[in-house]
Amino acid sequence: MTRPERAPAPKRAKSARASASAAAEAKAAIAPPQLDLFPVRPVIDVLDPRSVVGAQTGVEHLVRVRLRPNDAPHLIFHDRHGWYCESHGPTCHTVQLARDEVK
Repeated sequence: MTRPERAPAPKRAKSARASASAAAEAKAAIAPPQLDLFPVRPVIDVLDPRSVVGAQTGVEHLVRVRLRPNDAPHLIFHDRHGWYCESHGPTCHTVQLARDEVK
C-alpha cells in the first residue's frame, strides 16, 4: 500500500506583528556597548630620548604608554621613520595617544 501524497502547504504572508517581532529580536541580538563607570586613563610618560637611547640618537620623541597602570608599557618612537610602537609598529593605537600628548 502506498502513502497518499500531500500537496505542499500554501505560503502565508507575514503579519505586521510577526515582522515587528523579528525586528525586535534582531535589535536584541546586538547588545549596546557597556559604559565604564570608572574609566582608567592611560599612563603616558614623555621621556628624554638622549638619556634613554643615547646622545647620538636620531629619535626626536620617546613616549612610554601604559593603557592601565599595571599593564606592560608600549614604547613609542618618533624618528626619521615616523611614529611607531616598538612592539606593534605604526598601526598600534597607543601611537595616537603618544602623538596627542607630545603636541
